[in-house]
Amino acid sequence: MDLAYVGGCLSVSTAAFAMTFGLLGHRSSHELDHAGGLGERLESITSRVSSLPAIRELELRGRESETRRACLRSLPTFLDVVTLGLSSGLSFDAALSLYCERYEDDLSSAFGEALLSWQIGAESRSSALDRLAEELDVGALKSFSSTVSQALEFGSPLASALESQAQAIREEQRSQLEEEIEKVPVKMLIPLGTLIVPAMLLSILGPLIGSSLAMT
Repeated sequence: MDLAYVGGCLSVSTAAFAMTFGLLGHRSSHELDHAGGLGERLESITSRVSSLPAIRELELRGRESETRRACLRSLPTFLDVVTLGLSSGLSFDAALSLYCERYEDDLSSAFGEALLSWQIGAESRSSALDRLAEELDVGALKSFSSTVSQALEFGSPLASALESQAQAIREEQRSQLEEEIEKVPVKMLIPLGTLIVPAMLLSILGPLIGSSLAMT
């Protein structure tokens, strides 16, 4: 189960409780006085929960996971463009630069930085590609880095190898999509337990809470 997904559901659940109790606390000025600013206190609790290190870590992991998924989605197109450039007689650097200039996404930005790093001599091409693959933590990029380094070192044809890799990545994406579809019913249990069921309980207990606050 994706930890970022769980953390997001918990954050939304906390916010939903705060909003519900806030509405109960604001039903009338009399109830608000007796509630002692219940809505404001719960909003403060929500803010504190969102700022917890564990929640921030979950949000960071969620952003990193989304970046990896975005790069993996862009990778087949990237390989097609580079392969087409190589087949047209361009060098690897020129074909890579062509993709970075034509596309604006996370993958093109990462490859643009890597390309600049070895063009200015900050690091070698193989080191830059290995570092990029490690930072993005995408297995297909690690395979790409190894394929490019070996092909350029030994002079083997790179275009055909990248074309085969693009096809393999598409098949991998198709299998991952099927797995995600199978996980949907299980993932729906989390919002059901954290949002829908508590909301039903609050809709039942809300009038009772409001009446008790009005009587005190």
